[in-house]
Parts: sequence; structure tokens; C-alpha cells
Amino acid sequence: MTNDFTRRLTGFIAARHRLDAANAEEAALCVEDTVAVIYGGWHEPVVRRLAALDGDEAATPAGTVGQGGVERAGFLNAVAGHALDFDDVHTLSVTHPSVVFVPALMAMADARPETADRIAPALAVGAAVNVALGQVLGFGHYDKGWHATSTIGAVAAAAAVAHQLDLDEDAIGNALSLAASLAGGLQINFGAMAKPIQAGNAALVGLRAARMAEAGITGAPDIFAPRGFFDLYAGPDGLAGDPAGVEPRIDLGSVSRKLYPCCYLTHRMIAAGRHLYAQRGGDAVPEGSVIEMTAPKGAMVPLHVMDPKDGMEAKFCAAYTLSAALHQGRVGLADFEDDSPHRPEIRRLMDMVTIETEPDAGQDRVGVDHGAVHVRLRHGNETLAETSVAAHPGSPSDPASPAEIGDKIADCLDKYRRDGGTPPAVAVFRQDLRTRLHLPPLRDSTAPAGKPEHGSSAANHAPSERTA
Repeated sequence: MTNDFTRRLTGFIAARHRLDAANAEEAALCVEDTVAVIYGGWHEPVVRRLAALDGDEAATPAGTVGQGGVERAGFLNAVAGHALDFDDVHTLSVTHPSVVFVPALMAMADARPETADRIAPALAVGAAVNVALGQVLGFGHYDKGWHATSTIGAVAAAAAVAHQLDLDEDAIGNALSLAASLAGGLQINFGAMAKPIQAGNAALVGLRAARMAEAGITGAPDIFAPRGFFDLYAGPDGLAGDPAGVEPRIDLGSVSRKLYPCCYLTHRMIAAGRHLYAQRGGDAVPEGSVIEMTAPKGAMVPLHVMDPKDGMEAKFCAAYTLSAALHQGRVGLADFEDDSPHRPEIRRLMDMVTIETEPDAGQDRVGVDHGAVHVRLRHGNETLAETSVAAHPGSPSDPASPAEIGDKIADCLDKYRRDGGTPPAVAVFRQDLRTRLHLPPLRDSTAPAGKPEHGSSAANHAPSERTA
């Protein structure tokens, strides 16, 4: 017999959901953002090596399902979408939701066009399940070392694809169980090629589990029963939330869009560095200065890299991202390529950085959206400049503007061009996606901004006041 949480969850996944205008537009933005970063990451070494491994060199970003099949297409596109660490995030579940769901749903829609009009509600359903599982597991799951995108995400992806395929509740229960049996991913892989592969695995697992369930393959009748998914994946202090009190609900407005191509928990640090740059200028940090940063304890959990050897490791280095922003007033794609972390002017500032942590404020067992990042530039006993940043840039508390979204899409497509591809124009890209996937048409208020200059990004504009 299934418990109440499982019955409510499978019933929610099986139900028809008509998105209101706000959630429909958020779904469109999730799709656009994800496909743009897939283009941007398409020529990254991890993607090219995976493509060569199985003879997929001719594959195109977000393209048609080839000989590798629907699961291979979802996998490769999800890896590309996570390769730059530029994809959207959800701070409560501590996951990257859309990069798992969108490639899986698009691959399925390409193989079965009659499901294309269910992409938006399926995305919303997957996100709701993702958040519900995050509420139950809490931050303890992430703090233990799990990569929640590829543990929670795999199960939620199965829910999304199951909704897209219109499976009944019994089949949905099987899909969740089959996905849970393959859910995995470790934070120790952050900064290595394995991290985007873990996101790709979550998309693949979600697709495979839903397809197996549709074919009549069964799993445990209740994966959330004792000794099931929750018990095994809980943190050392147990579950953060009582499953009986957690209700999945449609709310794509809780997704945060990234404005910088690195770990989201560095973004408040980048904003702080940009504020100090605006106050002092990049060269106005005299020798002998100290850059004192205080951050919530939870924000430092994935930022384990202290001496980044390359751009990929630099995405998880607090001192590097803060120093890059403080030195140049911006952080963009070029700051995480090749030998960027070894620039002498950045290393000079990194050597000045000290970091202290403070206990997470509020519900410290759920999510990472706590407290504030405070940075003070000090020379001797004199404070030269200081700032605090509470809201994550691009989050619901400080949402990305239409211009920032348009510029980010343009930057990702431009990177694809610089890497040797032939991308569509930004307006064509956005309108085609919305039309092809039955998403709301592009409104004037979200029209793409002008194409940024070579090497720029949405993050390269004058800093906004994203302070506490």
C-alpha cells in the first residue's frame, strides 16, 4: 500500500495542468535560457569528447534525435547545457532544474511530436516535484555531498516525462521508482567534467524510467516508503520536512536565472565585487590591503576550490570570482576559459582575500537562500569600501531584466559562433522555440536586446544596486 505522500504526488503528476499566463511565460523563459546555454556549451571539451565516443560528432544543439535515440539526445544536450554552469537554479531544492527537464522533454517531443504541446506543463510538473522533494530532504542532503541536480533531478525528470507521456498513476509510480534506483551524483566532482555529465545522467535516467514504465516495466510500488528514497538520501540529521505536510504546486516563478557562468553561490560575491569596483575602480586596491568577506556557511559548501588550475575549477572558487569582479567590474564567459585564473592581476587580489562563515539565518535546513554576503576592503585600520548583498542576482528577489535575459541569450549564441557554429539570430531563435514548442509568443516587453560586443555578457553591463 502506498503512503499518502506518494498518492498525492502521483495524482499531481497524472493530473491535467493548465498554466496561467505567468507560469506559461516562465516556462518559455526556462526553455529559451536552457537552449541558449546548450548552444553556448556545445563545443566544450566534455561535450565534444562524449560526442566522439559514440559517433555523435554530427549532432546539433537541441537538434533532432539521431541514431543514438531519444535518451542519447537528452543526455548530450543536458551535458552541454550544464557544461558552462550558466543554466538556471532553484535555491530551495539546491538544484539546476531546467537543464535536466528541458533536454529530456525536447528529445521526447522530437521523437513523438504529438507530445510537444505538453512540454510547458510537463516542465512545471517536474519543477513542482523537484521542489517538493527538496522540501522534504532539505539542505542536509546537499550538505552531505550529494549533487542534488542529479539525485532529486533524476526522479523529478521522470515525473516530467511521465506527465508529457500522459501515463496513469500506477505507471508514474513505477517511473519514479525506476528513476530513484539510478539517482546519483557527487559534489566532489564539481570542477571536473563529471559534473555536467551528472546532469546529463539525470536527464537520461528520467527519460529511460518514464519510457520503461510506459512499456509496463515495474518498480517498487512506493519508493518513498521506509528504507526508500527519503531514508537513504536524507542528511545526517534526517529529513527537513514532513512528507505529510509537503504539497507539490505549480510555481515556475521560483526559478532563478543565472547572469554569470559559474556556481550560483558565487553570484552574490560577484555582485559585491562589482559594487566595490564601482566605488574604487579596478586598480584602486593598494598593496597591503585585505579583502574581508563574510558569507553564510551554506554558501561555501560547494566552493571547495581554493587554487583553481583552470576555468572549470574557477567556477567553484569564491576568492577568484570575487577578485575578478573587483578587478574588472564584470564577470563573463571569458573569465572561465583556458588560463584565465592565472592572470597576475587577479592572483594579486586573491592573495588578499580572507573568508569567514557565519551560521545560515532562517530555515537553515532548507535551501541556500540565507543571510547576506558582506565584503570589506581594508587597508590597515582604514575601511576603503564595503558592501552587503542579500539577494542572489537573477533570483525572484532580484529578477533578471528582459534586457539581461536577451543579452545572455545573445552571448551564448555568439559563443557558439566563435566556436565554429552557425547560430540563428536571437529574435529568430526565441520566436522559433516558442512557436515550435507551443509556448507563449514573444512579447514586446521581453524582446531581445541588442547583441553585445565580442566577449561580453549580460554580466558585463554597469552594476545594478543588488544590495541588502
